[in-house]
Amino acid sequence: MLTSTHCMPNIRLARYGKWFNDSSDNIRGCCDKALQILRAHYGWETVDVTVPEVEEMRLAHYVTMGAECSASLAAKYLEKLDKSEIGWDVRIALSAYGSFSSRAYLNAQRIRNRQMYFHNKIFETADAIVTPMTGVTAYALQDDALRTGELDYINAAAISRYSIAGNFLGLPAITVTVGYDRGGLPVGLQFIGRPWAEATLLHLAYAMQEACSKSCRKPMVSFDLLSKKE
Repeated sequence: MLTSTHCMPNIRLARYGKWFNDSSDNIRGCCDKALQILRAHYGWETVDVTVPEVEEMRLAHYVTMGAECSASLAAKYLEKLDKSEIGWDVRIALSAYGSFSSRAYLNAQRIRNRQMYFHNKIFETADAIVTPMTGVTAYALQDDALRTGELDYINAAAISRYSIAGNFLGLPAITVTVGYDRGGLPVGLQFIGRPWAEATLLHLAYAMQEACSKSCRKPMVSFDLLSKKE
């Protein structure tokens, strides 16, 4: 049924410019071009919206993730954990997670409810929210990463910048390769949908993939999981 995407002429994609543009020049350029391609191929409209309190959502997501991680590990693992077996990155993360209070966790859930309200209001006038997949393309690991662990919170935060809404709010999301940076690393465009809108997102992703098919490059190592060959 994916080939029926052409029967979806009135798609509206919500774009929060300030958030969308909080990415590298390569990524921003590829994603802007992808939206232009969708408009030219299918007539889909991109509308400007505002997602309030994005930074508050990021912090609330971190507190929620950390507190739940710490609580789930505390009873069975943390007391018996040999710190010498884990890298500096994990040690710092676990120390930060254990410092979050119950009040901070409850406040984070209040922010989650506010964000659900904000996103649902956007979905009243748009079929999906569109963002880059990451703020930067994949970065090289440090030479001592295997020995001590990778500790690059600046790049890590940029990598996960646009996955927070789907992860924190439980919204379905899908990403499609739409270009490459100057080093040849892939750039993705993400569609975030309303709850239970997976079918719509699959159609959007298929349409984007078909429109960008000519410029798509196969990775050096790839497997066709949909191939019928035994």
